[in-house]
Amino acid sequence: MRPLVTARGVWPVREGLVVRLSDADGRVGFGEAAPIPGFSQETPTRDYAWLRSAPDEMTPAELRHVPERLACLRWALFCAQEMMAGRLKPPAKVRKLPMAALLPAGRAAVAALAERKKAGYCVFKWKIGLESPPQEFSLLEKLLAELPKGGRLRLDANGALGRREWAAWCDGLNALGPSAQAIEFFEQPLPSATGTVAWREQKRLAAVAPVPVALDEGVAGWSNQKCAHAVRWPGPLVVKPSLLGDGEEFLHWRTKTGADLVYSSAFETSVGLQAALCLAAGDPQVGRRALGFGALDAFARDGLQLPAHAPGPTLALRALAADDFLEAWNRLARGI
Repeated sequence: MRPLVTARGVWPVREGLVVRLSDADGRVGFGEAAPIPGFSQETPTRDYAWLRSAPDEMTPAELRHVPERLACLRWALFCAQEMMAGRLKPPAKVRKLPMAALLPAGRAAVAALAERKKAGYCVFKWKIGLESPPQEFSLLEKLLAELPKGGRLRLDANGALGRREWAAWCDGLNALGPSAQAIEFFEQPLPSATGTVAWREQKRLAAVAPVPVALDEGVAGWSNQKCAHAVRWPGPLVVKPSLLGDGEEFLHWRTKTGADLVYSSAFETSVGLQAALCLAAGDPQVGRRALGFGALDAFARDGLQLPAHAPGPTLALRALAADDFLEAWNRLARGI
């Protein structure tokens, strides 16, 4: 797989941890800690250091005492416990989940969209913010012209735009006229807001934007402060389950709010993918928007992706047990 190029830079190597829990009854569960550089200060090294300092035997209550700053590790241990208890499985009513295709940044996106369109994809996500707005806007017009009938395009800046650049994008989108309706949303155009005043300003800007504005980095690492602001956000929220931290806290929030959520990958192996997909499938609104798991084949060559997670415009989600992940675990234990 080619390195991922975004406005944040080139991401050539994926680092993370797969954790394995077992209990006195012989039950086993797996979870994955997959922090994304730049989303927080969490790193696999810090996750590993905490695990090395923890006792070999811990109660479920003690496992919940992982520091909040290690949100991905908290999620991994939550998922491993859910798998051990037999609760990490998709609802029986969910058969297939629609997927969005991830397009590379720059000019390569045009050819990539044509190729993925032939494969049956209808929703596409394009990374922007690497070139000036006028340069990328000319490419945007080509992408919109290449979309299949009824197709949708998502734009993702990864929080790299300044106020002036965002204003230029808004002017350009306004000039598009009816063709702008094919843009499903603009994801995280500005850096994550910190503090109530910054949240209010971003909300104001989103409310007057020519297309819906989604948050991604702005809600990573779920916290009481972020969920309080997110519930009043005027657009979609892109949720990467692997970055949530406390899964129970998020599920409680989701049940109460019914927010417009778009579930997305953090470039996990099949261990983390299955947990993220199961969480998404439990949302009553799942399927309303395509899921952002357009890089399902990222670890296919490493033997860390199960056939159940083969890429395509739809994914048939099936229940998996701990035994399904043993081969991947053994490959990791041997250093692949």
